[in-house]
Amino acid sequence: MNVKEWSEMGEMIAVGNLNVFVIDKGEGENTLFLLHGYATSSIDYYKVLPELSRHFRVILIDLVGFGFSDKPKDFHYSVVDQADIVLNLWRILELKNVTLLSHNLGTVIALEILTRKQKNFSNISLEKLIFLNSTVSFHEEYSPQEGTESLQDFSNRIRLMFSSYSFFNKKMKEFFYEEQVFDDEEVKARWVLAHHNNGREVIDFLANYSVESKLLWDRWFTAIEKNKLPSKIIVGKNDSVFKEVEAIYFAKELANSTLHFIENCGHYPMLEKPEEFVNFVLKA
Repeated sequence: MNVKEWSEMGEMIAVGNLNVFVIDKGEGENTLFLLHGYATSSIDYYKVLPELSRHFRVILIDLVGFGFSDKPKDFHYSVVDQADIVLNLWRILELKNVTLLSHNLGTVIALEILTRKQKNFSNISLEKLIFLNSTVSFHEEYSPQEGTESLQDFSNRIRLMFSSYSFFNKKMKEFFYEEQVFDDEEVKARWVLAHHNNGREVIDFLANYSVESKLLWDRWFTAIEKNKLPSKIIVGKNDSVFKEVEAIYFAKELANSTLHFIENCGHYPMLEKPEEFVNFVLKA
């Protein structure tokens, strides 16, 4: 899947004064809404979109500041604002019976949306949650583990990656258990999308969520403990970012959840083990 082919699958939708890239595939009463991670975009889900859209109406977006979506210089790139945009898009598309699937940065946006639903801030048609490998260390706040990378360290590492394409290529492949799964064409697509529409000028601001996550952690953790929605945690077991111990801790604290590990898999299970990933998503 190259960048041009991916762009032709979606459209730009105005959400307030911002244009957001949206792909809307499949039909049915149940909606699967996918949130991507930091420094990438919705293209991370290209391998699993065909099968998932056979079972759901699937909505993918590029978060503001990423991919094809607007990348304004004067925008406050925060989890709270990104959650506002997501929920406004839900209203525009009149989404119902939503399962929210999130990866990396998307996980904290999902936690913010969950918190708002619990506090009845608005009528949010959120029915289920699926969390993938995160960058938030759910464990470090309470029992730091040796070798665990902090959220700030991760965001600093990502920003450093954009210093050159060759360095970006090398470091992106390190997120995978089997580096050959993510070839040079895959890397090039992420590089192009990150730089699209003057994206390099805002890349340093996109990591604001690392600080914001510390400020809002208690609020989100309360939502985790009080969660009543059926929830799954699907994790590549060999992730260098979100360690196995953190996934276990998250599952222990997230009420009404089940934990599923994918063996021999790193930070991007939807790219590295797409068939196993889809099976866990569809599993009752």
